[in-house]
Amino acid sequence: MQHIALLDCNNFFVSCERLFRPDLKHRPVVVLSSNDGCVIARSKEIKDKGIPMGVPYFQIKDTLQEIKAVTFSTHFALYRDISKRVFEVVRENFDTVEQYSIDECFINFESDTPLEVIKVLKEQVERQVGIPVSIGVSSSKTRAKYVNGVAKKTNGLAVWSEAEWQERAPHISLFEIWGVGRGRNDEFKKHGLTTVADLCKLEQRVVGKLFGVEGSRLHSELQGVSVSAVKRVVSAQQSIMNTRSFAKTTTSLSVLEDALLYHLHEGAKDLDAMNLSARKMRVLIQPSRHGDYVLQGASKELTFAPTKDLFVLEKVALLLLQACFKPEVPYKRAGVILSDLVGAETETLNLFGSKERSVKTESLTEALFSINTKHGKGALQLGRLSSKTQAWGVRKDSESPSYTTSWSDVKTVLAK
Repeated sequence: MQHIALLDCNNFFVSCERLFRPDLKHRPVVVLSSNDGCVIARSKEIKDKGIPMGVPYFQIKDTLQEIKAVTFSTHFALYRDISKRVFEVVRENFDTVEQYSIDECFINFESDTPLEVIKVLKEQVERQVGIPVSIGVSSSKTRAKYVNGVAKKTNGLAVWSEAEWQERAPHISLFEIWGVGRGRNDEFKKHGLTTVADLCKLEQRVVGKLFGVEGSRLHSELQGVSVSAVKRVVSAQQSIMNTRSFAKTTTSLSVLEDALLYHLHEGAKDLDAMNLSARKMRVLIQPSRHGDYVLQGASKELTFAPTKDLFVLEKVALLLLQACFKPEVPYKRAGVILSDLVGAETETLNLFGSKERSVKTESLTEALFSINTKHGKGALQLGRLSSKTQAWGVRKDSESPSYTTSWSDVKTVLAK
């Protein structure tokens, strides 16, 4: 029998931080957004205290200190690396795996004993990577998403048969279903539909007439018909965005250049890691959303021959920045978006390009990223990048070490 499972890493960002800090296993832990602005991840202990997601950090700082909570700044490089390790284990066991987000994936598999299959998978992920996961199984993605939520509230595993769905559908609110937002839920209520059973009782043609194509798809998925298949091949990434707010505003072009080049280097590093080239770049600089300059932000875009050459990309970024910059505006944010991505093998030279120079500078780019990967970020930089982080850098007062991506931060274990 065919099944669709959703594997979800529990409190993923918190679990990544706890992975190298076993002393935090039962302590309240929060992870903050960029610039340590607001809460984006909470341990169960934090949730039990009633601290909501998205609350500004300054509003709950005293409360967190009172309950002796441990606070971390976001560390996306660490989280992405741990995510990669989790899904490598999943793909070793299943052929059809679709990564849905940094901490979730859908799995299509065939088995007469699905509970045993996902039990083995859960044990493998938690043993080999150390991240706790929950897995829900049903006959469609939408059903699997809901069952995964049930699994999280129990022992981390749940498999619902058709009989169980029919039994529980009258007690499941449509608002609890994946893809049903407040607006869609209000539409359902206008027609007297409040539960999954209410919607499933309607004929398909009636649902399509009332709620369109999306409503019709949801109706089929909730009836156990898999409309959205699990995709084994994930489409190529279309863009890479690196943008961040500053701790303080700035009117200095040199500071903006430094910040922009930092973000460009991060994006170019991702290009190199995926062996992709970019054909388009957008640079953006923005003031604070509060104040007299809120409408003075700007962005410019340029299309060019496909490249991942950092030297070429730098020239484009600085050219676009010059076109955006206004000296009187206090800027609060800068960023780079690399898009129209293609395989690096498609790189071509422009009319005046030199093949010899292209090969040399591309090799230098690869060497730079290789050295920084081995010896830590910033070990080697292009001369233009001055790292004036005190002027534009983001606030990360509580960032954990790069345990898995920097040799200098590898955890040391002493044997007695």
